Amino acid sequence: MKKLAYATALLLAIGTTAAVHTAQPKTTDAAPVTYVTAPAMPLHKDLERHRVAVAARMASYTVGVEIDYDREAAPAARTPGIRIPGMGTDPNDPFVRYDIGPFTGLVVGPNHILISDRCLGEFNTNGASDAVQAITVTLPNGDRWPARVKGRHQQIDLALLELDCIVDKTCPTLKIARLPEGTQKLERGQHIFVVGRGQNPLGVLVNDGIVSALAREDGRAFQLDARIGNSTLGAPVIDKDGTLIGMVTLHNHETFGQASGVSYAAYIHEVRDAYALMAEGKFIPVPPRPFMGVQTAKKWTDKPGLEVGNVVSGSGAERAGLRVGDIILEVDGQPMNEVEDLQGLILKKKVGDTLKVKILRGEEESELRITLGKRP
Repeated sequence: MKKLAYATALLLAIGTTAAVHTAQPKTTDAAPVTYVTAPAMPLHKDLERHRVAVAARMASYTVGVEIDYDREAAPAARTPGIRIPGMGTDPNDPFVRYDIGPFTGLVVGPNHILISDRCLGEFNTNGASDAVQAITVTLPNGDRWPARVKGRHQQIDLALLELDCIVDKTCPTLKIARLPEGTQKLERGQHIFVVGRGQNPLGVLVNDGIVSALAREDGRAFQLDARIGNSTLGAPVIDKDGTLIGMVTLHNHETFGQASGVSYAAYIHEVRDAYALMAEGKFIPVPPRPFMGVQTAKKWTDKPGLEVGNVVSGSGAERAGLRVGDIILEVDGQPMNEVEDLQGLILKKKVGDTLKVKILRGEEESELRITLGKRP
C-alpha cells in the first residue's frame, strides 16, 4: 500500500509539473527558462519587517511642524534671495509653495527641534520672516506647543526651534537624536529611507530611495532619489541599518517641485556642526554666491561644447550678449566637456569676477566677457 501511495503521489507530481511546463511559452534554440522559486517570498517579508522596524525607530525622533503665514503681508516682505513661501510665479501653485505643511522636525535636544530653514521665508536675524505668524510643533501624543526660532543656518538650509517643554518628558514615546560623530561615507546607489511625519503629524511617512550623487552644494549635501514633498522637508535620512546620515534640506521647489523624485540632503556632520552654532543663538546667512545666469546641456559626445538653453533676464550672461543656442566651448581657457565643468569653475569664483567665455554662434567663434552676479 505504501508503494502504491508513493507511486500515485509521484505521478500526480509529474502531472502537475508537466501541466505547468506546457503552460509556458515554447522556446526554440534558447537556453532553458529559469523561474524564481518560493524561497524568495520569506526573504522579501524579512526585508519589509526590517524596513518597518528601522523606520519606526527613527520616527521616535521626529515631530510635525506647522507654520502659519500671513499671505497678504508676504508680498510686501519679499526681498531678493530665498523667496517668501508661496511667492512663485503663481502664488497658489502647490508645486512650488512651501506653506502646505506640516513639515518634519528632528528632535536634537530636550527642547530643540531642527527643521528646513526655507520654511521660514526670507532671512531675518530676529527669527522667521515677517510673513510668519506662528510656528506650532505637534508631538506624537497630540500635544501642540508654540515654538520660536533659536537660530538659522542658511548655508545648509537649517533652522533651530525652541520649545517651552521637555519633549521626551512631555511625550515619553519621543527620544532625543544623537548626531553621529565623524563623517559618514556614502556610496552612489546605496539604499536609504526618508522618515517624515506626513500630512497627519501623528502618523509616519516612509519613502525609499537611493543615494544618486555624493557632492552637491559645494560638498555640503548629497543627492537622493526619493519622493520628497513638503511633509518630508526637514526629515531625517537613514541608511539600511538605521544610521542617521543626513537631513532633507536644500530642496528647491522651483527646480524639484513636489514629490519629483529628486532632492538634496545635508550630510549629518554638516547638520551636527550647524546645530552647535545655532544652539548658541547664531544666525548665519547664505554668503554671496557667484551666478552666471545660464542653463546648459552637453552638445556633442566626442568634443567640448555646452549648448545654452536658457539665459536669465538681467544676469551677467544676458548683459554680455550670450544667447540661447550659443555653444560654450571654453571658459578661462578650460574646455567645457560637461555641465559640471562650468558649474565647478563658477563655484571657485567670487561675485564680481569676470569670465572669458569662448563661444560658437552659427559658424563663427567669438569671445565674451561675462561678469558674475549674485545668485538670486
